[in-house]
Amino acid sequence: MKKALLAGINKYPDPRNNLNGCINDVNDMSEFLIKQKSFNKADIKILTDENATKANIIEGLHWLADGAKSGDQLFFQYSGHGAQMPSQAKRGEPDKLDEVICPYDFDWTDATALKDKEFNNIFAQLPKGVSFIWVSDSCHSQDLSREFKMPIPGIFKVRSMVPPFEIAERTMLIKASPKSVIQDIPKAIKMLNLALISGCKSNQESADAVFNKRANGALTYFLLKSLSNKKEPAGTLREIVGLVNKSLEKIKYPQQPQIEGSKVLMDGLFF
Repeated sequence: MKKALLAGINKYPDPRNNLNGCINDVNDMSEFLIKQKSFNKADIKILTDENATKANIIEGLHWLADGAKSGDQLFFQYSGHGAQMPSQAKRGEPDKLDEVICPYDFDWTDATALKDKEFNNIFAQLPKGVSFIWVSDSCHSQDLSREFKMPIPGIFKVRSMVPPFEIAERTMLIKASPKSVIQDIPKAIKMLNLALISGCKSNQESADAVFNKRANGALTYFLLKSLSNKKEPAGTLREIVGLVNKSLEKIKYPQQPQIEGSKVLMDGLFF
């Protein structure tokens, strides 16, 4: 069985947070999975804008995981805003920060943030032998107000929200602590046959940009370009991410996509 959940958010309740390329990201990925990886359209669920609430994304992840058995191939993509926020748990993260993605209804509260811990709870249900690839074309840093100049014509935004002052201040104090250690990879990824491809390092931002007069996330654009290159067939996931990094470096984009997870999956082909 092959199943995919794709969530892309261009429009948030506050227009200042709007992005441009996230829906193109998930539509492009859906087309790639159907045409080149033999996914059935009926087994791909797409959530966009107001439909990509926290509740709907969690429901979609459970749909993705339900009934999974050894040999199945599962795929999840999130394109939208990401953030870090101070952990409210008494026994929280070693770095005292929660890494979150920002659903449509995100408002900087625990109730609306989709945390790495919640992904852990869902991933932990997967049986051995299931291959799960997760692409997160979003930010996981706290330098949220900074924007970069485009080296090519177009729009360049960062996929991370500017936090309220009190949250930004607390996060800065946590990061300044000598005991702060960034650990933003869910534990389940290390235990299961699961790989996470993220748009950037934890202290960087992912670009929402324009390529050939069309909006896309920089990670998604170059990932699909590398996977679809007929002249040079795609290698392992690790090699593909390396090619994406070279493409971004060539056009001087200040982000470095990462891959972490199961060695078997990272050293294998993309489905």
